[in-house]
Amino acid sequence: MLYVDGMNGVIGHPETIQWLYTLIGSKFRLVVKTALKLLLVFVEYSESNAVLLIKAVNAVDMKKGTNGPWSNAMEILSEKDGVDTELLVYTMSLINKTLAALPDQDSFYDLVDCWCDRGAGLRETPQS
Repeated sequence: MLYVDGMNGVIGHPETIQWLYTLIGSKFRLVVKTALKLLLVFVEYSESNAVLLIKAVNAVDMKKGTNGPWSNAMEILSEKDGVDTELLVYTMSLINKTLAALPDQDSFYDLVDCWCDRGAGLRETPQS
């Protein structure tokens, strides 16, 4: 069951979204899986939430000083040892749902270019 008031509280509190994104960089599989699921629910709740997620991801990665955005997601996708297919599926689902909910093609291609520059071989195109 999804509580609308609770989701509106999360939407209005970007630090919560940043915290959830930070958790997908955890070394504990269950924490990562739960954070990914919660972020998926967040992005699916409203199309405008994809933009909020992107802003949160950029804020976290800027604070960490990483070499590009979506570093936590890219670490999951590039993991070679002990590959957990469930985490890969949730990570790619989050990426695809975020791309699908973007409001315009410029945002879509900016994000796809970012991921391709980071080594993710995304081959999706937006639906008009």
